[in-house]
Amino acid sequence: MKKRNPIIGIPLNSQCRLSNYDSKEVYYLNQEYTDALSKFGAMPLVLPYTNNKEIIFQQINLCDGILLPGGDDITPYLYSEEPTPGIGESNADIDRYHLAIACESMKLDKPILGICRGIQIINIVHGGNLYLDISHCPFDTVLHMQTGRRKDLCHTVNFSENSKMHQYFGDKVLTNSYHHQAINKVGDNLKVTGTTCDGLVEAVESEIMTYCVGVQWHPEIMAMHYDSMNPLFEDFIDHCR
Repeated sequence: MKKRNPIIGIPLNSQCRLSNYDSKEVYYLNQEYTDALSKFGAMPLVLPYTNNKEIIFQQINLCDGILLPGGDDITPYLYSEEPTPGIGESNADIDRYHLAIACESMKLDKPILGICRGIQIINIVHGGNLYLDISHCPFDTVLHMQTGRRKDLCHTVNFSENSKMHQYFGDKVLTNSYHHQAINKVGDNLKVTGTTCDGLVEAVESEIMTYCVGVQWHPEIMAMHYDSMNPLFEDFIDHCR
């Protein structure tokens, strides 16, 4: 019997859509996430919002791994911060749901890949916090919110030795960049394995889980146009088999 492809759960985002007649909350997920997972032999499973802990546990148990996607800003009070100028739209219910998915998956040692907002979810679950806007950094930064095509390469990420990132990419790799927030205080049991030349965190890895990796760029977009992201997705999915 052929072995089934690994199932990767992706918690959905939600936003309010306005029309001439009414407004409604709709789920959304950029297609590149599912396309990238399918390209490398996984079966994506989108996970709709719930605040029922039992259903969250059942959702996670359906999956061999979890991909935490990008999305809106994370509600500041969920990581003990006050809102400041420059913060974007957020949805506290969705944020709590994504945090719960991450937290419960970590308890079960499910493989986790966090992308953009996803790396920030991983950091917050571990007790870290964020720069609410990169303009608040106490140092000069390179461009982190590029304009133009999402697949275009923006800046270099440098990697530390003896890390999964170095295993995938060597000393450095060019990436795209679409974020205005970033990790400030790094959470417990996480190690920083990738930074830009300005010192902002671009990759973290768990020191205690079998596989828990977060990246600040968007490899799912790059994977549809370049081969450089192949090792990241291949290793993540291998850990989910």
